[in-house]
Amino acid sequence: MYNIKAAAKILDMPKVTIRSWETRYNAITPARTESGHRLYSDQNLEDLKWLKIQVQENGIKISEAVKQLHASRKKFVKPATEFTPHPDGTSQYEKQIDELYNAGAEMDSERFQYLLDLNFSMFHYRTVFFSILAPLMVRIGEEWENGTITVAHEHMLSHMVLQRFTQFFRVFPTSDNLPKTLAFCPSGEHHQLGLLLFTLFLRENGYPVAYIGPDTPLEGLDELVQKQDFKLACMSIGHERLLPTVEQYVETLAAAKPDLQFVIGGRGLGSVEDTANKHYIGITYEDWQLWLDAQPSFR
Repeated sequence: MYNIKAAAKILDMPKVTIRSWETRYNAITPARTESGHRLYSDQNLEDLKWLKIQVQENGIKISEAVKQLHASRKKFVKPATEFTPHPDGTSQYEKQIDELYNAGAEMDSERFQYLLDLNFSMFHYRTVFFSILAPLMVRIGEEWENGTITVAHEHMLSHMVLQRFTQFFRVFPTSDNLPKTLAFCPSGEHHQLGLLLFTLFLRENGYPVAYIGPDTPLEGLDELVQKQDFKLACMSIGHERLLPTVEQYVETLAAAKPDLQFVIGGRGLGSVEDTANKHYIGITYEDWQLWLDAQPSFR
């Protein structure tokens, strides 16, 4: 891992250029120390070196070079749902998941953060979120329900994972040409992992998303979508019993803002069909991409 001064020296690039390519063009996503300082992995440096060659030697605009880099990444970076399990049924990231879980079980927040930084330096951020943190959070929820860990453990770990999501939400540049989006779980839904992952997906595709979180009351949302001119509302539910609640939210918010579109996902959908203003999506990254590709009016 390298700080920005060391990275600039190795690459023979100004620090301001590295920061610009990172923040303005979303070229790379370095890890961060607890104090917020950037830490660049060998892969980060390789990506920056490749971009530098495209810009300086091949005359390609940095925005186009970044698009090419990300396109090449998508060819071989797979989210968790695509990975083939090991023959014994375990995840290929079981070691990383175990290490994070054990650090959390010992309430060792410093080591937990260190391990997160290490994982982000070793793997693509999408791999960390989908293949390591998502299974970790499922395991934490199960262990809490079984009484293996306390609610204090669950809250501490959930808080640190949520911090990483919100950190990445800020990394991706947003487009004024895409609909302003509101993301929340309706009242009664306390599980927010699926919503966090979908929000990450939207943010990496340039959507300006206001993330509210789990168990969001309906009161005041109608006024919010009107005043802030939201065009898209995303909800996630984990059980079919909440479908009537979702319908109540849709009815109330649509009455307040008739052009508002709704995207509803999660494991609790059951058998439902799209309507003019409601789009029901699956739980995998591929499902989300198919939905996005089918929405030309949103692009």
